[in-house]
Amino acid sequence: MILVIALATVSGFGQLEIRNEIEEANAELSMIYSFSVKYSLTILKGEGHEQPAAIDNNGIYQIFLYTSSYKPGVARHELAHVYFFEYLRSRDLNPDEIPLWYHEVIAEGFQNLHTRTYRPELRAAFFDFTEFDRRYPQKADQSVFYGAVSSFAGYILARYSYRDLIRVIDEFSDERDIDPAFIKVFGSSLSSMITSWRLTILLPYSPFLIGVVLFLYLLIGRRDKYWRKFPLDLRSLGEDEETKNRRV
Repeated sequence: MILVIALATVSGFGQLEIRNEIEEANAELSMIYSFSVKYSLTILKGEGHEQPAAIDNNGIYQIFLYTSSYKPGVARHELAHVYFFEYLRSRDLNPDEIPLWYHEVIAEGFQNLHTRTYRPELRAAFFDFTEFDRRYPQKADQSVFYGAVSSFAGYILARYSYRDLIRVIDEFSDERDIDPAFIKVFGSSLSSMITSWRLTILLPYSPFLIGVVLFLYLLIGRRDKYWRKFPLDLRSLGEDEETKNRRV
């Protein structure tokens, strides 16, 4: 009986935490966008492997969250999607016109405003997340995809504001091209900003990389020095060629 009560308390606390987080996020987003959005929130227990989701059904928004896999910031992430959907409608843009990866930059960026952005795994620096403009990556690559997107959003927010991320869409709506929009808002192209972001990830690894290069240089140099001690015997090479001709 005690165990049942304890489990019920934990489950209830999870739902309360989610509702508090999404209410705070709703107040913050309504200030950022200067409008409010109506949405339905469904909180389920789940089995631990379900994915949270924000669904746009022609302007009717539904958010599904699961206590079994709940992590702080997830409610903020999904509600950010909802507000972004509504903002696109106000700009006469279909959400499908915006690259999928930028939808995630918007959501991860808002989530990162109040949660710490952890350094992604090293391979995230070499992962081309901009390739996924219409579909999500395979399940095996989703972790590195979100790690890269979250880190890139954090890189931008460390230098600019969240409103600047939204301003990109204002410029995008004029030319329907995200790269010129980045130049107008941030003063740099998308590719340039991604390169700079990658360097910030690789910088902490630079001493290790320099050490590896130096080790290989010394190793190759020592081997070359070792073989230089032996003079080249041209006569022996001639004999080898003669032996080869005889066999033929």
